[in-house]
Order: sequence, then structure tokens, then C-alpha cells
Amino acid sequence: MIDGKQHIAIMQPYFFPYIGYWQLIHAADMFVVGDNVSYIKHGWINRNRILGEQNQPQLFGIEVQHASCNHRISETKRVVSRKQSEYLCRVLKFYYSKAPHYSEAMDVIKPILLDEEPDLTRYLFKQLRAVAEYLGIKTEFRLLSDVSERWDCRSPEIIRRTCEHFGLTNYINPSGAGMGYYDKNEFREMGINLQFLRRNEDIRYKQFSDEFVSDLSIIDLMMFCSHNELQEILDRYHFL
Repeated sequence: MIDGKQHIAIMQPYFFPYIGYWQLIHAADMFVVGDNVSYIKHGWINRNRILGEQNQPQLFGIEVQHASCNHRISETKRVVSRKQSEYLCRVLKFYYSKAPHYSEAMDVIKPILLDEEPDLTRYLFKQLRAVAEYLGIKTEFRLLSDVSERWDCRSPEIIRRTCEHFGLTNYINPSGAGMGYYDKNEFREMGINLQFLRRNEDIRYKQFSDEFVSDLSIIDLMMFCSHNELQEILDRYHFL
């Protein structure tokens, strides 16, 4: 709650997303997971980046069946493979076993990776809630499909209907591309107060090397940062 007002945010579910995604969730009172919108190929729905060989970012993710932008995320299934899941756990052990918070981070991450849930939406929804709990985030999670089974309108109309459905009028969107796409006056005419969330600064923390690699998966922060450090980093944002 900000200035006594409740805020809502909407975003597609991502696989262990980067810190900016979690700041958005942290800033909102309700976070609506966009499960019934189009799947984005080569995006962050089924993969992210971790710290790999020679201090370089490395892709890390799960397989999905018949991934296509013509399908909704809610229509997409995971390729469930115990062998692949155990391999992902070994990858994290190889790269992060000497990180200061490896053990407690893996207590959360490993059950997620070994989860045999075939439905991509349910899998990612459980993942987001589990990591949010670890980060100390109290935000309420809902699904966009709770509002409507199918959408045939532009994003501003989706946001308007969702805000109306939940009785909230303060909407938070990440800055960046959103600032060029969404118009505050258009939202104001719909009765919605639109705010953009921006990080205060480049977020840095101690990794293995002095050469910092930014915008990696939340996995990287969980490995290197204490709970207090994570809480402090989550609060490094402001509104535009």
C-alpha cells in the first residue's frame, strides 16, 4: 500500500525473473499473473540467465511443448523430465555451490525445479509464490483468467477491465518500453491512476568477481544476498 492506496500490477509469468520483476510485485498490493495472453517465444517465460563460465551470463531454463505465439500461456505445457530437472540442479550446484547463501536458496529452488507439474501456468504460478515468500513479499497473487477467459482487446482495455474487476484504480507498470506505449491521460480518462516503476540505480551486490554482471535471474541474488540484503534491494525503486 502506497500513500494509503492499494495498487495493482499485471505481468506475464516468467521463469525466475530478474529483480525488476520482483520490485514490481513488491510495490503492488495485488499482482495479476497474465496467464491467458499470448506466449512469447525466445522471451523470459521459460528461461532466464545465471552466472556461468568465465563470469559470463548463461541461459538456464525449462522446455515447453509446441511453443508458439499463436497459443496462450495457459494453453502451453511443460516438457516434464526428471532427468532434465536434476540436470538443472547440478548446473546450479556447479556454478553456485561456493556462493554464501547457496544452501538456503536451493531449499527453495530445488523443489521448484523438481516439480513435475505439466501445466506451465500452474508451474510458474507456484514458482512465483514460493520465491515471493522467500523474499518476504506479502503481495496477493491472482490470475488474469479470473477476470476473463479470453481477451480480444488492446492492453489498456485489459488493464481497465482488470482494475474494475478487482475494484482498484491505481495501476503500476514497469518504466522503459511501457512509458512509450501507455499514456497517463488515456488511463486517467478511464479512471485509472497510472504510475511507472523505475529502479533507483543499477543494483549491485557482491558476486564471485569484481566485474559485476547485472540483470541476472533472481536465482543469482538468492545465492549471493542475505534476506536483509534482498529486502533492501527490493526497496530500491521510485515512481514516475
